[in-house]
Amino acid sequence: MLARRVLVVFLGLCTPGLLSARDKTDVVYFTNGDSIHCEIKELKRGKLTVKSIGFGTIDIEWDKIAHIESDHHFQLELQSGIRYIGAIAPGPENGKLEVETVAGTSRIDHSRIVDIDPVNESFFSAIDGSLDIGYDFTVASSATSWNLGAELRYRKPKYDVSTLFDSLYKTQNGADSVNRQNLTGSYVRFLKDRWVAFGLGQIERSANQSLEFRGLVGGGGGRRLLQTNRTNIAVLGGFSASREKYTDTEFLTNATLLAGFLFDTYRFNSPEIEVTANVLFLPVLTGDGRYRFQANAKLRLELLKDLYWQFALFESFDNNPPSETARRNDFGLTTSFGWSF
Repeated sequence: MLARRVLVVFLGLCTPGLLSARDKTDVVYFTNGDSIHCEIKELKRGKLTVKSIGFGTIDIEWDKIAHIESDHHFQLELQSGIRYIGAIAPGPENGKLEVETVAGTSRIDHSRIVDIDPVNESFFSAIDGSLDIGYDFTVASSATSWNLGAELRYRKPKYDVSTLFDSLYKTQNGADSVNRQNLTGSYVRFLKDRWVAFGLGQIERSANQSLEFRGLVGGGGGRRLLQTNRTNIAVLGGFSASREKYTDTEFLTNATLLAGFLFDTYRFNSPEIEVTANVLFLPVLTGDGRYRFQANAKLRLELLKDLYWQFALFESFDNNPPSETARRNDFGLTTSFGWSF
């Protein structure tokens, strides 16, 4: 017991944000006339996440809310990309709120708001992610397949940092093994009018394409063309440099252009469904006409709260690989079960 108390005190001194949270003084008013005293955590994808003493952490559909109010400061982002920072008060009618900023009071329709984030939230409360794993075995061909995916994101009002890892390993009698890993990290800085600046890093290998190692760093800018509570569409452009080695080559260095397309959409009616897709086009700046193309798509179907089933597709294409043994195309699909947090 003494050791346990010492541990609790130590954690409290080192990480006070974990053991304490602000008072449940925010108020959410529903369209049916009910209300709840709580701590407003965030608004994402059409759901307001709150934490109350009686119900714990719950998600409330944004269109079921008449008013919200709080003396604490939040950042609100609209579909247009405009942001407001201030305390929140009920508007003159249902579906409206007022934000008290240093420049004055602004009145905003709920339908225009796509994100609400606390300004002074703790480090750990700004982290979310997911972990999924899949396994398949076929008796007739003795084919065994393992796939693993993990994602970690740290989101603040002005920027977003994320890391994504996926791995696929497959063996089958009479066929080459599939051994593919990819680690991607990104930093996105949110600018005015839905413009963004970004940095990108990637490490990958693929036995199917005789690729032992490829490291890439790049950056540039982009814009979110569409931003609603359910759907986001964005385009990116910039430059990158890569260092790669195939089984029968020395290390090669390339400079490339970078063009990307990002899409995600979300349905929060039960069962919740999330669809994401991204495409990256990388023409090499050496004059030999080489270009690479990467695409990923995922569909997640909620099974229980925070538990999901996932179907994923990936495509990696190189029209002129430097290796004589490398395949131009690497395509596959995986299924897995996962947990989000």
